[in-house]
Amino acid sequence: MFLRAASSFVTLCLIAVLALASPAPAFAQEAKSDAAIFVGNFSQHGINDILAATIPDAEKAQRFRDMFKTYFDLPGIGRFVLTRYWKAATPAEQEKFTTLFEDVVVYTWARRFSEYNGQTLKVTNQQPDGADGTLVKTTISGKDANYSFGVDWRLRKRPEGFKVLDIVIEGVSMAITYRQDYSTVIAQTGSFAGLLGQMEKQAADLKAQQKS
Repeated sequence: MFLRAASSFVTLCLIAVLALASPAPAFAQEAKSDAAIFVGNFSQHGINDILAATIPDAEKAQRFRDMFKTYFDLPGIGRFVLTRYWKAATPAEQEKFTTLFEDVVVYTWARRFSEYNGQTLKVTNQQPDGADGTLVKTTISGKDANYSFGVDWRLRKRPEGFKVLDIVIEGVSMAITYRQDYSTVIAQTGSFAGLLGQMEKQAADLKAQQKS
């Protein structure tokens, strides 16, 4: 029952991420901003190093973890998801949360690589998002003409370049979904430590399932 909303929503996020990993020359032709280049690099990394690679699933999962850490702003996501709990947490607790969040997402997404079925992504628009961000609006389409949905990529400029802060699918935010789910767990367990304990158990269960 733990994190059911976030776990089901992450399937849609995975489809969005894997759809990015489909060759799309239109990226270079239609939008040459730094944000579009960032998304294009993410695309090529995903398809060349993960989906198309003839390597064991465990190695694909590790490569996906490396990609996730490279392209996503994990501390920024943690601050947003945990709100006041992040500020009250010790540096050790913040680090543990970031590690566990990474584990939960990677183990969940790695189990769903097979759900990619040739979806394609097209950038439709992009606009400034705050003082240091860009919102890249995209559409993901499948082989079925009726299969299409919008995905927005909320990027933030960091010293090392752009990072993904959130994925919004048809108006539903990944970060807000996790925030609501984690707030519920903290309320139920009565503490931030209770959330960490639940996440630790979930990560261990997902890891065990990956090995089975």
